[in-house]
Amino acid sequence: MTELLTSNAPAAAPSRDAVHSNRPSRRKRRKRGKRSSDGREGVALLLSIITIAILGIMVADLAETSSTGFTVAIAQRDALRAEYEAKSGLALTRLVVSQGPALARLLGPLYTAMHSSPPSVMPVWNIAPVLLRPFCGYATMQQNAGSAFDMQSAQGLDGMPGTCDTVAVAENAKINVSDPLHANDDGARRGVMMQLFAATGGFASPGPYDAFFQRTDSEGVMNTRLDTISSIVDWWDADQERTGFDPGNNTVTSSGSEDDVYARYRDRYHIKNAPFDSVEEIRLVRGVTDDFWATFIDPDPDDMHRRMVTVYGSGGVNPNEADPVVIVNRLCSFIPENAFCTAEGAGERLKFVTLVRIARSQLPLPAFGTPADFLDFMKGNGRLRTFLASLSALIGDIVPAPLIIPAAKEPEILGAFITAARILSIESIGVVGRTRVRIRAVVNFDPAWRGPQPTNATTPALGVFHHYRID
Repeated sequence: MTELLTSNAPAAAPSRDAVHSNRPSRRKRRKRGKRSSDGREGVALLLSIITIAILGIMVADLAETSSTGFTVAIAQRDALRAEYEAKSGLALTRLVVSQGPALARLLGPLYTAMHSSPPSVMPVWNIAPVLLRPFCGYATMQQNAGSAFDMQSAQGLDGMPGTCDTVAVAENAKINVSDPLHANDDGARRGVMMQLFAATGGFASPGPYDAFFQRTDSEGVMNTRLDTISSIVDWWDADQERTGFDPGNNTVTSSGSEDDVYARYRDRYHIKNAPFDSVEEIRLVRGVTDDFWATFIDPDPDDMHRRMVTVYGSGGVNPNEADPVVIVNRLCSFIPENAFCTAEGAGERLKFVTLVRIARSQLPLPAFGTPADFLDFMKGNGRLRTFLASLSALIGDIVPAPLIIPAAKEPEILGAFITAARILSIESIGVVGRTRVRIRAVVNFDPAWRGPQPTNATTPALGVFHHYRID
């Protein structure tokens, strides 16, 4: 019974010590709370770092994008300004050239004293860069106190964003390799081929240029000197037959197909059978390799004066503008048997080249009013020859001996030279900041030019464009 009473009695309350022993201590609670707080703060710090990094990347990208956009905008602005600087130089050069006939009439009496007639046009394009300096480089001219132009009181030319530089070259100062005007088929082909044969050293063979014509091209085709010359003519002549050429007898023949060689190329194509549209088109002709181009076509693409050939000329060579080597080659294409054109005449040819270059450096004006004046000079006649002979004590023995030209060939030689330049290549370069824009154009100033039917337009005073390119 005692046991029953004991089992039914309520349980005794735990003591205070027992209760406190079952609860966590304040120190443990504080440690647990601190540990939980440290975890949250670490996550927040990591999120903050990531957010700042992303914002930093966004700001850096925005700054770079803005800087790039600003730089591109500046470059585009300068390119547009440089283009219009170049266009201004081209337009001003055309304006200067249009005044050539008027200047020729003004200086007519001076040339009449030296020759039988004055030139029909003055080569004002040679002095155009000097005349255009106030417009193409006003700031430089204003600072140059010793200049021939007094720019101290000039108005309306300040505030230009850049400068322009112009160069003009007469196309008939080159060897015309395209279909020449005023010549029949055989005469046109013979004239071009004889000039090219002389220019490539054919009359002086064996010579330094023979190696160009003793190796195969990239297509595995062997191209001799005559093959290359004939291929240039075949490109523009109207027939479908291959042209043969005998430089010794100055004769041409036709046989076989023109397209045989081009049909064996990896990328086959056909001959154009029409005049060249640009000088660069000559690269399509068989045998015109990079070495041939750099030696006989365009030795320096940045200097138009050094280009040896043209496709825009009428076929006549201008003795007032052409390189003296080109003049010699044109003369010798008619009289290759003359001592002046053979190996024995190398000294006389050197005298002629030296005389022409010295004369042009000292007095950049046309020496001959007409082709007859030039032919008289080469034959040892005329007032100019007498005048140079009187100066032999000062300039030395640099006047070549007179040429003996058969009378039957004189009319043909006279027709091969022309003293007026009507078609010009003009290069104008505009510079603004670091931006440079170049315009190259071929302009025809010939008053006899007529546009295609039905317009039949006449030549405007500033010329007609045959070619226009912006680089």
